[in-house]
Amino acid sequence: MKKFLFLLTIVGLTACQVKPTKVIVEEPLMGENVTAERLMTQNPVILDARSAFEFNLAHVPGSVNVRWEDFSQQNPRARGLLQPDLFALARRLSLVGVDPETPIVVLGKGAQGTGEEGRIAWTLKVLGVKNVYTLLHTSYREMNTNPNREVPAVKNKPYWKPEVAEGLTVDLKTFKFDISQDLKPVVVLDVRSSQEFALRNLSMEKSVKAPVINIEWREFFGAKGLPEKKIERLLYEKNIAKDSRILVLSNHGVRSGAVVYALNYLGYKKATNYAGGYEQWK
Repeated sequence: MKKFLFLLTIVGLTACQVKPTKVIVEEPLMGENVTAERLMTQNPVILDARSAFEFNLAHVPGSVNVRWEDFSQQNPRARGLLQPDLFALARRLSLVGVDPETPIVVLGKGAQGTGEEGRIAWTLKVLGVKNVYTLLHTSYREMNTNPNREVPAVKNKPYWKPEVAEGLTVDLKTFKFDISQDLKPVVVLDVRSSQEFALRNLSMEKSVKAPVINIEWREFFGAKGLPEKKIERLLYEKNIAKDSRILVLSNHGVRSGAVVYALNYLGYKKATNYAGGYEQWK
């Protein structure tokens, strides 16, 4: 199965809507000692976050093409918000072999893209999927030194209940309250480009009392597309500690989602994505 089956009509289960379990992330999402090469030996499900055009030109055998928009609302004023029915998202994932225990590699374009694979990884973590890695599409192909390696067919998984990692996302009301308070250590991390930041940022708002810092999202990922540990020094220089409450935003929650994924990977336990972004703010 090479196509993501989001368009299938899912019958049943819709009548029994129980609130998803909510959990708080208290540990780094992944151990830094686990490499992508090691993960490949675990027969992960491979999700490719590139465009359908690029995927159809060339892709890893057995991978499934996904888009971050497939998980998000259609509201043009807040495209970054996840669809409210998280059970529906979990059911869709089960159709391509994903459950909370499934090892996942999300492939993308790294610095040449706009954080799509990181946004998909963040979404999976919000839904409670435990082992998720981002990686460059080209890096994964280079790592596969065995061209005859068999790729297992994607098999459906039973429907599962998402255990929502609530700490990974923040709504507009809470975001507005937090940035209007003189609370420490709370910081707004704007991960757009320096040009975007110079044109408009929250430090220009009179109601915002929290410090606003600009570090472009690309700085958080290394050459292979994995979170970059070297960013810890820059964060330290900006007075951002691992126990700081870090409110991350971009235009519509894609680049900020990628950064929250990377920060949690590196052990910043209170990093959260304002997924509505400037698109919802304005």
